[in-house]
Amino acid sequence: MPRISISELPWKEQQSPGRKFHSFCRDISLALGGIRNAGPSPGGHPFDLQIRRVPPGSAVCPFHAHLAQWELYVVRYGAGTVRDGDETYLVNPGDVFIHPPTVPHQLINTSTVDLEVLIVADHPPLDAFFYPDSNKWGLRPPGNYFRITETDYFDAEEPATPDAPPYKPSGSPASAAPALFFQRRLHPDTIPWEPWASPKGKFKGTSKELSIALGALRNTPVGLGGHPFDLELNKLAPGECGCPFHSHAAQTELFLILTGSGLVRAGSETFKVQADDVILHPPGEPHQLTNAGETDLVFLLVADNPIVDIYYYPDSDKWGHRTPRKFFRATDTDYWDNEE
Repeated sequence: MPRISISELPWKEQQSPGRKFHSFCRDISLALGGIRNAGPSPGGHPFDLQIRRVPPGSAVCPFHAHLAQWELYVVRYGAGTVRDGDETYLVNPGDVFIHPPTVPHQLINTSTVDLEVLIVADHPPLDAFFYPDSNKWGLRPPGNYFRITETDYFDAEEPATPDAPPYKPSGSPASAAPALFFQRRLHPDTIPWEPWASPKGKFKGTSKELSIALGALRNTPVGLGGHPFDLELNKLAPGECGCPFHSHAAQTELFLILTGSGLVRAGSETFKVQADDVILHPPGEPHQLTNAGETDLVFLLVADNPIVDIYYYPDSDKWGHRTPRKFFRATDTDYWDNEE
């Protein structure tokens, strides 16, 4: 179970040759064992977390759009300006906003003090970028940048036929227009805390489902209206435990402790966590978080949205699956039982 403290991570300075783009980065996911620009198949994580500190007057990167990748920002402190499409917007401490694919965006520190943001991005296996200010493209992989000269599909594939009509390949269906920025931006203070509890109160807590408030559909893949990752703000009062000891067959969960302290069960281990600790639970690892302190334990939960997931509860020896949402105990049988 990977675990780090954010305060112990070094700041890595990143800048363009002329320092127009300048920031300092703490690579949370890389410190937790992730692989840069690699999702689960090559051995990475399904999402990437980093903290960026941007000096006054600087931008994190050029104005750009991704064709596949999603990016979510949480402003930790400071203020700045977001370019989103053709508009600009001011953002302040606590603001949360998300950029879906195809929307050009850029974050600039237009204040007089440092701007610090938490950035969450997914890991599509293939992505392309477009930079409207410079009219260039990029591809990942292989990581090349270029400008486009339009040509015909059969150009240089066979001898040209001067009188042939131009080839028109069939296009893809038009995608729905992305939500406007104000629909993809919120401040957690504007969302009420939602309490939950088990029937006898052994498991309880309160939460703010930030991704749902930003327009994501619950437990839904991207193509059907969900986001590739889910962000929640959670709070446990002293003595509260959020959920039973459990593991996921497919889902990865990351906990970033904001305030308070607690106890984490992970596999056969139990250990203390406190503010600035980050814990990653990969698929197959049973885990549970309890507030063992004297003040509220507040944390961000980041999880991916696998199409299918199965849960196991070691303390009660039961199973569950997400769609349809059912829980059961398994009785061993033969593969051909009741088939012939």
